[in-house]
Amino acid sequence: MCFSPSGIANLLRRKLALVAIVSVLLVPARSWAAGTNYNILPYYNPACNCCILVGQIMHEIFWGTGIWTGDDFQNDFYMDEMYTKKFLPTFQQMADQMRDAVITNAMMVGAFLDGQAENFALASVQKLNAKAIKDYQVSDQICRFGTVSRSLALSDDKTRTVKLALMEQVQNRQLMKNNMASGVAAGKGATIGRSADKKARWDQFKKKFCDKNDIGGTLSNPASPEKCAAASDVQQNRDIDMTRTLDAPANLELDFPTNAANLSNDEENVIALGNNLYAHNLAMNLSASDFNAMALKANDGQTRKLLDFRSVIAKRSVAANSFAAIAAMKAQGGPSSKTYLEALAKELGLANVKEIDALVGNNPSYNTQMEFLTKRMYQSPNFYANLYDTPANVEREETALGAIGLMQDRDIFESLQRSEMLLSTLLEIYVTREQDRYFNKGQK
Repeated sequence: MCFSPSGIANLLRRKLALVAIVSVLLVPARSWAAGTNYNILPYYNPACNCCILVGQIMHEIFWGTGIWTGDDFQNDFYMDEMYTKKFLPTFQQMADQMRDAVITNAMMVGAFLDGQAENFALASVQKLNAKAIKDYQVSDQICRFGTVSRSLALSDDKTRTVKLALMEQVQNRQLMKNNMASGVAAGKGATIGRSADKKARWDQFKKKFCDKNDIGGTLSNPASPEKCAAASDVQQNRDIDMTRTLDAPANLELDFPTNAANLSNDEENVIALGNNLYAHNLAMNLSASDFNAMALKANDGQTRKLLDFRSVIAKRSVAANSFAAIAAMKAQGGPSSKTYLEALAKELGLANVKEIDALVGNNPSYNTQMEFLTKRMYQSPNFYANLYDTPANVEREETALGAIGLMQDRDIFESLQRSEMLLSTLLEIYVTREQDRYFNKGQK
């Protein structure tokens, strides 16, 4: 590469000027004080025999004028040397630090907010857990209501079935059905109706219900034609003893199963007691010829007597209905609650197995279960101790007591209905008597 003398001189001047500027920039501030010699390099330029004006040279360099016209010293120096290599990395570090400070601060605030939200959520869950544990923990008292009332609906249904069976027996006896003693004329001179019924009941009395010590021991005389043949005193006088037969027992073996060979002792006792209480004397003794005569020679008088006969049976059925309802409520029910009733009976102080069995029975009746639900349960001190419970459980117990109260109100309502029917029947009897006084009085 060849350079002209002027080019070499120009290049040298630029180099010297650059060295002079750099030297000026690197001279400490003190060196600019008074006494500085500007006649030596780099301030004095022997090439042009002149002094370099530093400000002028710097102005030409920065603005690209004079001998620096067309040069990119500004970009080279400021952008490459100063900005790219010095300022930019420093600014980047500063920006990173500022960004880290801002982000870290935001992250700290966010972390506090997240922690606060999480704590609130955990507190809410813990409160709900505590409330659930408090409101839904097992309560012994609620279990008592639930277990004692087991099979109560089954026992209630069996009560209705037994009641219907007892009422069917009451009517069939008075109507002298074929399968009833009153409808079978057995023995010399016996006719269906009153005589056949009395004979069968007397035979049953001697075999089942008689007491040899009654009537001054007359029935104990072996020589007597009518002597007591009862082999046991289990059913002694149960055909007339309302207390031992129906009132005192908590459970009665009243099932009346279909095609049963024999009746249970309780079934015999209740039926015999009902026979002595209702329609002890049947309306009439009739033979087959009497009914045939009615059919062949029916007249107003005979028809009236037959209808009166059925009217009396209807009135007696109203009276016997209450008896059948009371007996049916004590009929054995479902076995599901037996274990829990026994546990409650022991809690009441009963320790003897026979006493517990007499109170509870093998299949507790509807009456027994209702007695425990409405009476026995509240005789235990544990009931009142168990009231010291959570508010939710106390409300549940209150609801259970309300439900039991509704069942009891229903039983009372049905009892009042029976009483109403009895009163209306009694009123009808008095009305019938007045009607009979004026029977046929209007005929000429």
